[in-house]
Amino acid sequence: MFTDSVKHSLFIILALALALIWVNNPYLADYSLQLTAALVIFLVISHRIFTASPFILTEAIVSTISVVLIVSATGGFSSPFFFLNYFLLFELSLLLEEQISVSLTLALMVFYLYSHQLRPSINNLAILISFLFMTPMAYLTGKIYQTLHAS
Repeated sequence: MFTDSVKHSLFIILALALALIWVNNPYLADYSLQLTAALVIFLVISHRIFTASPFILTEAIVSTISVVLIVSATGGFSSPFFFLNYFLLFELSLLLEEQISVSLTLALMVFYLYSHQLRPSINNLAILISFLFMTPMAYLTGKIYQTLHAS
């Protein structure tokens, strides 16, 4: 019924929703970096357990949660690690399907809007809009990679 890209998008959106709940809880938000470390350890262990296809999805989910937790823990929009969101767009469009970059962009914009880190300013609006400009590049890069990888 669902294609792989829809399933993967739903998993990524669910992961971002769980990260949003974590970030907005004042008690849990203090432990974001510890959760990120635990997720990376889980990723290393799961590399030995899973075959290639489930591991790629696991890697995508762990990467997504880790990036948003690190960025949120270190200052949100003013974080020196905010650029990792752009790498995440490209990573997921190369690992999974290229359509993931579109759903991830929208999910990241919603995540940062509702994570209580957005103060009304033209700079923050420009940062959110920059996701829209990075999405076509990530989509095309993923499409070219999938085309070359398939042949």
